Amino acid sequence: MNAVSTGADALPAIDVLVPHFEAVDALALTLRSIDAQAYGGALRVIVADDGSSPDTVAALRALLDSRERPVVLVENGSNRGRPYTRNVLLDATESPFTAWLDAGDEWYPRKTALQVDKALSLGGAESAEPFWITCNFDWKWSGDESSQRRQAVDQDQVMGLLRGKDLRAYLWTILGPTRTFRDVGWFDETLPRLQDLDFFLRFLMKGGRLHMPESAESLCVYHKSDIGRDAAQVRACHTRIFDKHRVLYTRYGPKFTRVQLYNMEIHAARFAASNGDLGRRRGYLWRAFRHRPKQFVRRWLDGGFRSGKETSRHGG
Repeated sequence: MNAVSTGADALPAIDVLVPHFEAVDALALTLRSIDAQAYGGALRVIVADDGSSPDTVAALRALLDSRERPVVLVENGSNRGRPYTRNVLLDATESPFTAWLDAGDEWYPRKTALQVDKALSLGGAESAEPFWITCNFDWKWSGDESSQRRQAVDQDQVMGLLRGKDLRAYLWTILGPTRTFRDVGWFDETLPRLQDLDFFLRFLMKGGRLHMPESAESLCVYHKSDIGRDAAQVRACHTRIFDKHRVLYTRYGPKFTRVQLYNMEIHAARFAASNGDLGRRRGYLWRAFRHRPKQFVRRWLDGGFRSGKETSRHGG
């Protein structure tokens, strides 16, 4: 079935869930990419504002009022955080399929059509086997050219997500039957960062499986920046993930566990360096050294940490 050209009546409706906070211009970019979808079925867009300022809310309402296509707006009233807002969005779903997109990121026009094609080939919204369709995507750092990141689903997917190198837990790559998201349960509201990873792992542990569409093209773009991201918060969320899913890490042995703990410290050091917190950066690098001293020294001698070079685009 070619979802790009099939009549709208034959195609399932999709709820598109978009959390928003203080980013009306970014949201406008996101909504344009939804409007540009080649998909012939209905797209029900739901935006949840997480307690933006009154001026921002006024601008948000003006943006939505100016659109030809309606958007369902839900308002938290106060800032409750990204996982709470995603729970609000999930609670508002009505369509047989759900997809996610963050304000400031974009879908390419063929994303939903190709993902629905694959979903229907797997049995559609009523499939007995829980599935999500992910996709390859472009990663664009501010001021740089975009580069493709590929999702390798033909592997031990739990291990792949824990490694985060060739299988990444990003909700905005995903389309799936709405009930499969509800079956996972609520997003963990103690995780202001990395709640995607926790949600993906719980999906897999409930018997879910990630699949790819037939095309290897990038189907969305992540506009990425580390500026303003709290390194201590990121590291605390890594600790929460590790403690919560320790049995999964240890399943793959002590070396695998050490590598992931090392990567968590390097990841936090990257955010600290990007935001000028050099003291905290040194602390994270010291802990990384303790996890994998030989690997750390090799990287140091290769210049991998010079002038905050751990901010190189290797991580999530």
